[in-house]
Order: sequence, then C-alpha cells, then structure tokens
Amino acid sequence: FLKELRSKVVIGVVGGSDLKKQKEQLGDNCLEMFDFFFPENGLAAYKQGLLFSETSFKDHLGEEKMQRLINFCLRYIADLDIPIKRGTF
Repeated sequence: FLKELRSKVVIGVVGGSDLKKQKEQLGDNCLEMFDFFFPENGLAAYKQGLLFSETSFKDHLGEEKMQRLINFCLRYIADLDIPIKRGTF
C-alpha cells in the first residue's frame, strides 16, 4: 500500500519515539519506506533516508527557559488535585 501511495504523493511519518524504537516498530527499512521521516516528534528530520536536520528541546529553548518550563510543570503537577500521585503519569 505505501509503495503504491508513494508513487502518487510524497509521504512522511512523525513519531514520538527515537529512531531505534521506530525501527523496532516499523522495520529496519523504515527510512526507505517514506520520503520524510521525523522521529522524536520532529527533533530529527530525514529526507530520502538521509538526516538533514537535528535539534533538541534544550538547544531550541536554551537552559534558562528550559529550567523555567520544567519548574512550572513540576509546580503545576504538584498542585493538581488528583486521587493518586504516584507511579508514572
């Protein structure tokens, strides 16, 4: 299906996992299956199987803004009135 679709339109995929995990999920040839491939929610970008852009959240925001964001999130979560605050959430 993807091969046929790709012959008609440009296709890409965005995923939240890193490239290693996406290769586990989609197959080792996943970079060749799509024209564009964006692991880690687009922090890395591949075109025709070649990496053409890569950044990090910290590089984008800078250390000071990153710390402010983390502190805000932690305070916000701490103040949530939810029944159970333990485990992974």
